[in-house]
Amino acid sequence: MDIKDVKRYISNNTIDFTELILNNYYKLGIDETDAIMLIKLQNFYNKNITFISSSQLAKELSISIQTTSKRLKSLIEKGYIQMEIVEKKNGKTTESFNLDYLIERILKNGYEERNGHKEAKNKTLENKLVTLFEEEFKKPLSVLDIQTITKWLEEDHYTFEDINNALFEAVRIRKLNIKYVDGILLKKDKKEVKRKYKRTATISDLKKIWEE
Repeated sequence: MDIKDVKRYISNNTIDFTELILNNYYKLGIDETDAIMLIKLQNFYNKNITFISSSQLAKELSISIQTTSKRLKSLIEKGYIQMEIVEKKNGKTTESFNLDYLIERILKNGYEERNGHKEAKNKTLENKLVTLFEEEFKKPLSVLDIQTITKWLEEDHYTFEDINNALFEAVRIRKLNIKYVDGILLKKDKKEVKRKYKRTATISDLKKIWEE
């Protein structure tokens, strides 16, 4: 989902901007007062009021005009409020604000957070598998062996159960090396592809019989 989609969802109330800010403001390094200011500004924007007036905004808050002005300046410096010059219908220009970068930053934080959780989960599984392999092989794994386990998780997307089953099979026949386990996993993949192909072919054959 990109910023255009999010802005569209905000404008038609599919995404609640207030909830978006309240759930993320602390991750942006701003406090509750700044969060309320941004929510108030979005309310102004929704009413097509795009010129920021410290005195007008202060009326909506419990802080003075001076404090409102200072906080606005800080939010602009951080990029959360962006200013631009726009031309009105009568040909005159005016200063206008938007919160595009703020929304973009929240999206980026969310993406990084999700990826961080995924990487942390893979790292935990990797450590667990390294320990398991070293216990079964009765020796420390090499750097190359550990890189292979990482590849299984991050690139091949094997589950812990897939790898554990392949390890069990290798240990059962006393083939105590990563290469052999990798071969078992590849063999399993090929069988799966072949099984899917056969199933597709069978459906195709039935269709031909039906048409005849």
